[in-house]
Amino acid sequence: MPHTPIYLFFSGAVAIMAMILPGISGSFILLILGQYKFILDAVTRYDVITILPVALGAVIGLVTFARVLSWLLKNYHGLTVAALVGFMVGSLRKVWPWKEVEGEIENNILPTILNQEVFMAIALAVLGFVFLIFIERLANKKS
Repeated sequence: MPHTPIYLFFSGAVAIMAMILPGISGSFILLILGQYKFILDAVTRYDVITILPVALGAVIGLVTFARVLSWLLKNYHGLTVAALVGFMVGSLRKVWPWKEVEGEIENNILPTILNQEVFMAIALAVLGFVFLIFIERLANKKS
């Protein structure tokens, strides 16, 4: 892919849009677009000429997509939330911590033994759930 300023601008815009959505990685989008390494190298070199179009694209993409997402939530709340939940559920397969690798293929597996890693994962999941309930109750008290 070319590394022209206009392409870098649109890469930044699309990547930031992906970062807003749950379950989609902006870095992965940059990898797909063939810009990740180029932008990362520019950041390590403090190459402002390369970083500026990406940053401008990110700012404009963030503002624009936040408005689009807000409009979708106001007008199509159920469908929008269903799509967002779908993104999150769809990404679970990729972030599942226990995998078995066969060549280039990764298969998700259940842990075979209950060790410290499994207990830590369960504890963090419960902690996240409790924190979410706490935030929800706090928000309901304020409204």
